[in-house]
Amino acid sequence: MTGRPGSSRVAALAAAGIALGCHGGASDADLAEPIEIAAPGDRLDERTDDKPGFLAALTPKQTADIPAPYTSAAASLVVKLGDAVVAGQVVARLDDRQLRQELDAGRAQLRTAQAAVIQAQVDKRGAEIVFAREKAAEAAGVGSRADLATASQAVARATAAITFARATADERATRLAQLQAHLSEMTLASPIAGNVALIYAQDGARVEEGHPVLRVISGGVYVKFAIPADKAGSVKPGDLVDLRLDRRPELLAARVDHVAPELDGVAQMIIADAELVNPPPDLQPGTVGRILPHPGRPAAARPPK
Repeated sequence: MTGRPGSSRVAALAAAGIALGCHGGASDADLAEPIEIAAPGDRLDERTDDKPGFLAALTPKQTADIPAPYTSAAASLVVKLGDAVVAGQVVARLDDRQLRQELDAGRAQLRTAQAAVIQAQVDKRGAEIVFAREKAAEAAGVGSRADLATASQAVARATAAITFARATADERATRLAQLQAHLSEMTLASPIAGNVALIYAQDGARVEEGHPVLRVISGGVYVKFAIPADKAGSVKPGDLVDLRLDRRPELLAARVDHVAPELDGVAQMIIADAELVNPPPDLQPGTVGRILPHPGRPAAARPPK
């Protein structure tokens, strides 16, 4: 069925007017040029990694962060970055002047509480003497029952005072023991033998309770790497892989040790680690590189431990 000619001409004129209004004085050739719109699939995914293999980093086998047990006005370091330390070696001392003042006050409070116990015991002996006298007087018919009851109440109050004084003394003794334990903890020692790898607090700076002061590492390095979600299952424990480290020309051999059973929800990666085979002695923790799997290579038998 053919449309009306008048309607066709109106539609054509309207389309031409819109085009002229948008382009101003553009020529007919400009109006005829098509506009290309990139399809959504042509956009690059920023997370795409076009390098071969999986991102990896050398990680120390043993790491110990040594925290400050209490807030201190200053930390005095006795080691430097890279120093070798043994287990139990003192690595830093925290300013303990305020703690020592609290210790002195705690000792004085404990002495006061102990004196209160002695005083309560003396008061009780006095109350018992009065009670015995009133009891004898009441038995002889020369005393009153009211005086005997008052003396009995005095003995009970003195007994309660002894209990309270002893509890106060025990509480202050416990507090004093805690302060003494805290004082010993103001000297920080390394829990492992190794090397000082990181110093968080500068010498003489304030440190907060629970914050690390320095880090000690030891035991060599192993490889930690991340497997993208779409490559899940490409390596498994026991597989032999190659490791290419940055600024190192030769490939290193490694054996996959563990592969996480689940995907990290944020990174969309599977975390795995591998043990280096005959690693050179000059490897530095923190060095990054790429794990290069061998799809056709069978898993190697683990050496006996």
